[in-house]
Amino acid sequence: MAVSHRTNRLKLVGTPAVEQLQNGRYQLTVNCTTMNSREDWYSSNKARIFPDFGSLESAEMSIDGLAPRTGEAYTDMRLVSVESSTQRDQYIVTLVYQTLGATFVQVKDDTIDLELNGLRRVTRTSIAQAGTDIPDDDKDVGVDYIDHQIDSETAVRCFLASYQVDDTDSYREFERTYIQAGTLSVSTKNLSEGVKQVTTVFLVTEGTTVGPVTSRSTNNFQGLKTITVTTMQDKDGNPLGTDGTTPVHSFDTFSNFSYPGLFTAFGNSNGRVVNAEIELTKAPAQSKVQSKVFVFFTTTSTIQSSDYKYESASGLWSPNDWGSVTISAVGSNSGIRFNASKAMRGYRTDSSSFSISGSASFGLAALFSFQGSLKLEDFNAVGCVGTINPGPVDPVGSKWVLDVKITSAFDDVDGTTYYKKTIIVTDTIPAQESSVGGPYN
Repeated sequence: MAVSHRTNRLKLVGTPAVEQLQNGRYQLTVNCTTMNSREDWYSSNKARIFPDFGSLESAEMSIDGLAPRTGEAYTDMRLVSVESSTQRDQYIVTLVYQTLGATFVQVKDDTIDLELNGLRRVTRTSIAQAGTDIPDDDKDVGVDYIDHQIDSETAVRCFLASYQVDDTDSYREFERTYIQAGTLSVSTKNLSEGVKQVTTVFLVTEGTTVGPVTSRSTNNFQGLKTITVTTMQDKDGNPLGTDGTTPVHSFDTFSNFSYPGLFTAFGNSNGRVVNAEIELTKAPAQSKVQSKVFVFFTTTSTIQSSDYKYESASGLWSPNDWGSVTISAVGSNSGIRFNASKAMRGYRTDSSSFSISGSASFGLAALFSFQGSLKLEDFNAVGCVGTINPGPVDPVGSKWVLDVKITSAFDDVDGTTYYKKTIIVTDTIPAQESSVGGPYN
């Protein structure tokens, strides 16, 4: 005896096929034959053999409806597909049902990939009967999240990046994509003088960066907020300009250097003849000396006194006082005086101030000469004082700062200005040599 399905118009052909789906769901495929294969396909008869999409497998048809037999019906089994075909002389109607309840159930376990710079992307597809409301905690892109765990690992927080809804008369399918918050990309641009610009793109939440932030912007990636942060670092990845005392870069160079000339000043007496002399023993010389340039970044815009002593330098080499000699001579009896001052621009000396005198004898006057020329005589005595300003120290054998320069470099996002400071320090100044082209041979 033929068994009917939902209505007397549909008679089962064989046994329905049952497929077990993921997460406690089932799919049921039922093949039926109709009572009048010649006319049941007519439009006027379609309501007799085609149930409504989404209707329960256990529901009776509106025409000639039949209740299911005991134990036959599956819970929440709803029609998702119905079609007819001709097999020999039979008109076959195939009905496909799936478990579709009033709450969303995942179609299968999550799909996971790690394509985004190692960040996890989770795709989750759920299904329920048509018209089921989407949960409120699964719709707010960039806010809603899941703590996703694979096996026994520590859970990873992933934020909702996008979702889509596929609505039919039978079911509502809801697909969500979650992406792990973290670093999407890091790019580095090497600038000049040991500085690099690092641009980091974060997903959802801003992570830790190194160095002053010069720009920050927000955008979106696959529906999630991205934060792009640009920082300034030294070549080793350290923050730029943290204290301004550690150079970010240094390099050797040759710098112009002025060797001061050398003069001597002295006086002597042979008893009654007093003489004072100034001799130029070495002329000033311009030369190239090996030096090193140090580059710093700092938030301080002023030159510090410690800058002049950097790298064990003796100070800033910029003489503002050169050697000079003042000669004062007087005859004790005549009262005749002679005074001469010589400013020795570009010169220095190791000579010391002096005081000498000469006395007349045997009717011969005491004489005073300057640079070999007689300047005064006295029948009693002549006295001479030479006051010497030595000028700058001898630079040879010491290191010197040649220049300190501070210029504005960049501002961070908080308005703090960072400055580039350059200090040029010589190597130990070599001695001057004759008959060669310079201090380096």
